[in-house]
Amino acid sequence: MRTGLVGIAVLALAAGGAWAQGQPASPLPSGDTAASTGVPQRDTLLKLTRPITVTFTEQRLEDIISFIRDYTGAEIEPLWADDRNTDGLDRDRTVTVTITNGTVLRLIEAVLAKASDGFSDNSWQMSETGEIQIGPKSRLNKFRRVQLYDINDLLMEVPEYAEVPRIDLQSVLQSSQGGSGGQSPFSGDQNQNTQDQKRRERGDKATEIIDILTQTVEPEQWQEGGGTGGSIKYWQGTLIVNAPDYMHRQINGYPYWPSRLTRTGTVQNRRYVSLTTDNGISTIDGFENAEATAVVGGHIVRSGGPGGGG
Repeated sequence: MRTGLVGIAVLALAAGGAWAQGQPASPLPSGDTAASTGVPQRDTLLKLTRPITVTFTEQRLEDIISFIRDYTGAEIEPLWADDRNTDGLDRDRTVTVTITNGTVLRLIEAVLAKASDGFSDNSWQMSETGEIQIGPKSRLNKFRRVQLYDINDLLMEVPEYAEVPRIDLQSVLQSSQGGSGGQSPFSGDQNQNTQDQKRRERGDKATEIIDILTQTVEPEQWQEGGGTGGSIKYWQGTLIVNAPDYMHRQINGYPYWPSRLTRTGTVQNRRYVSLTTDNGISTIDGFENAEATAVVGGHIVRSGGPGGGG
């Protein structure tokens, strides 16, 4: 992915299925992709956060997915409807969508939203081998994994000492004048704070955290609420979540994607997570490494050679 990519693909499609500009934008040339980061999922996301401006008008969903695959070089796994699966993406579904100065990932999200049938929402997620899976949530729910979330920091409660012991001055004076000794100068029960302070049990607080998650992250998909997606249990400071990737993403983002590029928020009391472009391993058009020489102490020194490199 190149930060200097100015020639963003502009594709205008006319109604009826004809290409308004003749042919779609050509795919990435070989060698125009970033080096692998060692994490297949991140490699795919880097390709999908490539900038794009595009317009599709009444185009088949399968054609749009093919264009995205060719344009980015990313591995895309559409979950199509077929003889074995009635819940899936319709290849012949026509979609009209426009993205201006967005990313390919944003384009995919917009296309999936347009292709929803009103009964089953569409989404995307990363597979264990790095492909991006797209399709109805009911199909994505079949690909689940177990993940542990440590919530001990959320369960910790700092005690508040609203009352402090009071010194009984009369008792102190009597003691100094030879009165009965051994009596504490403090009045009141020193353990009163501990006895009276109302602390919620860790399990009760964990239940509240679970309620927050299940009510804001895909509330219709949790098995506890009648869905077919994730399940969540609490055990000794840890949440055990068995859910598809798109639900895990909304809980804690992706560990391989920089947190500064992961934006979270809520829309209509629902949590959402969006990913922005990572320029960490990008290159700039027109710049490349070249050997340089310099004269040091009367000797010619080449960069990267013996004695050089500084």
